[in-house]
Amino acid sequence: MSSRKRNAGVAVAGVAVMAACAGLFSWWNTNLFGETEFCDGAVNSADMGSVLGTQGRLSTVWSTGSKLPEVACGVKRESKFLGAEPMEVTLTTAVHKPDFQFQTHVWKNPSAMSYFSKGSTGAVSDERGWVLLPDSCRDKIGTVYPARRQLPETGEVTVVEAVMNQGTADRAALAKMLVRAAQRIAGDAGCGAGASTEAPEIQNPSGLFTTDAAAVCRLPGFKLPQNALVKGEATAGKEQTTGSMPGTWSCGLELSGSAGAKVWFSAAPGAHVVDEVLLHDDGFKEIPGSEAKVDWSRNAAVLTCDSKNVYFSMRWSDEYYDLDPADGVARAMLQSFVDAAGKQYRCPSVALS
Repeated sequence: MSSRKRNAGVAVAGVAVMAACAGLFSWWNTNLFGETEFCDGAVNSADMGSVLGTQGRLSTVWSTGSKLPEVACGVKRESKFLGAEPMEVTLTTAVHKPDFQFQTHVWKNPSAMSYFSKGSTGAVSDERGWVLLPDSCRDKIGTVYPARRQLPETGEVTVVEAVMNQGTADRAALAKMLVRAAQRIAGDAGCGAGASTEAPEIQNPSGLFTTDAAAVCRLPGFKLPQNALVKGEATAGKEQTTGSMPGTWSCGLELSGSAGAKVWFSAAPGAHVVDEVLLHDDGFKEIPGSEAKVDWSRNAAVLTCDSKNVYFSMRWSDEYYDLDPADGVARAMLQSFVDAAGKQYRCPSVALS
């Protein structure tokens, strides 16, 4: 074989190797010829890629594969040689109490969430998010995760929620993915008429700032009762707020002592907590002589303000219980909060107890 032919053969082989390497690189680090839909068609690759990033390949980790409108799945993005950290998200339909975002420790810090100010009802953080499904879907969509199919009971609602198992998400991208997934899920269930088609607008939380003892959470006239500042937690320290009144709003208050105790105050107009559903819960009791109800088991009240219901609540962190707060301090704190925040929603004065 002549040297010219031998060199040509080497060149062809080299090109073939390079092409194969390029193909492998694309396979490992892009979604070329990859999955175009995820979670039984609830999310397309573009929306999933905006949440999990474009440096890597998207793939389904697990999925219920259910033919029901409920969704439960996990999707990951991995890459090779690019140095990008792997990312993974779980997307599910879930059944909750309507005020779960303010009451449950799973959602940790409601004052660090970005609540939707336009379109759908929902909220997102860097690690998780949720969007409410239309009330017309109540008897059509529930949850199949983690164990069995469950439709919401009286006093419960169904949401689509996402949890980042690895990495953090861009909040706007996560909100957009959740809203579009909710539209598709509701549409498949035949109850999509009430699903918003608007792109969500989100309100990001503030940074931490020093608390004004005469206007806690920047609410004029909101003062913590003296017995709320238990021994060792002499003053309120830092606070963070999110949202805006008269819309959905929350404030996280860090007490200044060494225990690391926190208190969260939250408020939301009825449409954002689905008060008609919430008030079916047996915990809420009418307050005689007023258009208001209170549930002391969850330290929450619902007042009728300007012909619409408004939800108010407070919740303290587990550390606070170790401080042995005085009897009745929760009631005093909620009353003080409702007195101040209620003015922002044009609520009447109500004695909660």
